[in-house]
Amino acid sequence: MKKATPQMAKRRSQLNINIDPELLLWLKTESTKSGKTLTAFVTEKLMGTSPPSTDHLDLLENRLLKIEELLQLKNIYSHQENQMGTIFTDEGAKKYGEVAKRLFESHRKHKNLSLDAALKGLADHLKNYPNSNPELVFQILLGNHVLTGPEMTNAYRRGSCAMRSALCDWSNDSLEELNEVFLNAVITKKLA
Repeated sequence: MKKATPQMAKRRSQLNINIDPELLLWLKTESTKSGKTLTAFVTEKLMGTSPPSTDHLDLLENRLLKIEELLQLKNIYSHQENQMGTIFTDEGAKKYGEVAKRLFESHRKHKNLSLDAALKGLADHLKNYPNSNPELVFQILLGNHVLTGPEMTNAYRRGSCAMRSALCDWSNDSLEELNEVFLNAVITKKLA
């Protein structure tokens, strides 16, 4: 976990970036073919085309967007987005919810907050994201609801995963583990 610095406090990280679902599938397929994790594959592709140690490439979403731009794939599949069914597996969504719950609890304890205080603080951040569905987020983080693939797909297609974005804002952490689980929840299929 990164320690908060005054410079980090001034910089707001937005994690509600849209990444084309077909691009995610393609990247995941290619990383699997190469025998690498998705993060390692994306990092390797970017490091070969851009200078290392740039802050804006630290977040997984930014690295994926850079690859999308370099490969000019964004518009190839975007017309198919509304025709697709669920893009996340139920198993992947369940794992995503479990990791989110664990990270929330870990940061709550680190901040020495009561559960009520932590949920109120998170609620303040959820207000910044349209269609955030705070009730569902709280049920997931409290372990009272198991996230499903269709629910995760629905949140993604609305423009962001408000739970992930709000958790990142609230914890002041990029939550790379959650980002990785998010990408691993994508249904992989062979792209023609």
